[in-house]
Amino acid sequence: MSKRVAAFFSVFMLCMFLLLMNLYRIATGSQLAETADRQSSYWLTVSSGRGTIYDTKLNPLTGVEKGYTAVVNPTPESASALEAVLPRARMEEVYTLLTKGKPFLLGLPKPVSAEGIDTFETNRRYGASGQIAANVIGYLDGSGTGVAGMEKAYQEFLSSDPGEVAVNYRVDAINRILPGENKQVIDTSSKNKKGVVLTLDAEIQALAERSAKKHLKKGAVVVTEVPSGKIRAMVSLPDFSPNDLQSALKNPDSPLLNRAISAYSVGSVFKVVSAAAALESGVSPGTTFTCTGGIEVSGGVFHCYNGKAHGTLDMQGAIAQSCNTYFVRLMQQVPNETFLSMAKSLGFGQSLTLAPGYASAAGSLPEKDELLVPRALANFSFGQGVLTATPVQIAGLMNAVASGGLYTPPGLVQGLVDENLRYVEAAKQPEAVRVMSQDTAARLRQFMGVAVEDGTAKKGKPVLGGAGVKTGTAQTGQFEGSKEIVQGWYTGFFPLESPRYSIVVLSENAQGASDGAPVFQEIANALISKTN
Repeated sequence: MSKRVAAFFSVFMLCMFLLLMNLYRIATGSQLAETADRQSSYWLTVSSGRGTIYDTKLNPLTGVEKGYTAVVNPTPESASALEAVLPRARMEEVYTLLTKGKPFLLGLPKPVSAEGIDTFETNRRYGASGQIAANVIGYLDGSGTGVAGMEKAYQEFLSSDPGEVAVNYRVDAINRILPGENKQVIDTSSKNKKGVVLTLDAEIQALAERSAKKHLKKGAVVVTEVPSGKIRAMVSLPDFSPNDLQSALKNPDSPLLNRAISAYSVGSVFKVVSAAAALESGVSPGTTFTCTGGIEVSGGVFHCYNGKAHGTLDMQGAIAQSCNTYFVRLMQQVPNETFLSMAKSLGFGQSLTLAPGYASAAGSLPEKDELLVPRALANFSFGQGVLTATPVQIAGLMNAVASGGLYTPPGLVQGLVDENLRYVEAAKQPEAVRVMSQDTAARLRQFMGVAVEDGTAKKGKPVLGGAGVKTGTAQTGQFEGSKEIVQGWYTGFFPLESPRYSIVVLSENAQGASDGAPVFQEIANALISKTN
């Protein structure tokens, strides 16, 4: 028993000795110094970052506008300096912060230089007076997480290893800055230069937005470069401010909806597909039919727009004058399977993935069996019935005709870059697929050129170079009161002989196809110099 007591006592004394030695080391060593240092430091994060979204030329589309954030040490001098630049209502909030006695962050309209105030230049994520390409870029939620557009598609990449600006002050026990102590600034904001590069061209995007807002209330504009199919501008109206999502949510016109990738009734724009299918099937472009303003099919009558009788037309005249009855007769000569196959090869009825988790609507095509019904085929022949498509899909169609019959899916993303703006990942470029012969594409360009010179598209003719355009006024079967809602399309390419750009203009709930003509014309006129 005495041996066990002695052993227990020895172990107890050893533990006490080790404990006392540890306490002595803490009291006199580096741990105490480090603990004291942490307790006397006060950190404020001036700005925390996120990767940048760029246009095709590496011009930033986010973080462009500068802002100012101050670290304020509550002193009479700092209070006086703030009173000189802030309105009274804002100062009432600031007084509350000043009375707490510890340093705080404050956004300022301009730099302030005063004792007790350190001002830092920061970048606003979105423009205060309007964000370019808002529907493409998307927005963040309250926690800074991307929930729409490119912000959502590349959330992981944009938010990984973010840079920041942080300031460390030496403070006393109640967090007051110690006089005479130098602040420590940690700036890793250069990390936020990494980001996503889009195919958008900021100059063309801004041009398209200005023109669309000038002439359209609701709709979309898509500009693609020929022959690559790269999207240089994508506009959706009405747009919104990512800084004021509440207003956007309350707006009955749904500005958060990206109309450029949403499906709409197509109408006569689809006659380009019909003509392509007919030409590829061996139907002569000189085939003529006489239009009396309407045609009966299985007991139903299909009219031209406003019941206009166009007289005797060949295929060129039918495109230029947008004659419905001609195409009803024409597509009775083309195998249904061939017609449907041409539409599918041009991207109709298929969703287009533009970025991870970011895709256009698929739109809709009739099934092959449906086209066995004569009236369904008649509707489909001039773009009516169950057919719907997005402005981006129509851009793909225009690009194929302008490119000599090669279809390339429109693209929106160029790749990812690091903080030194070196590409770390390039987007895979889709292969062009021949969907019609060069001869067929050349004839379609000719037909569409006549539409601009002497047809339904005259109102949007550019000042130089000519253009090829197809118009469309698509019935929807939906009504506002006694008036049917129609979608207006004005879409084509320019210059006529050597196309460099295609432009799609959708006017939602339009008066007619010509609603989009001035938008097309203004964009084409402004881009003439880029085509030389």
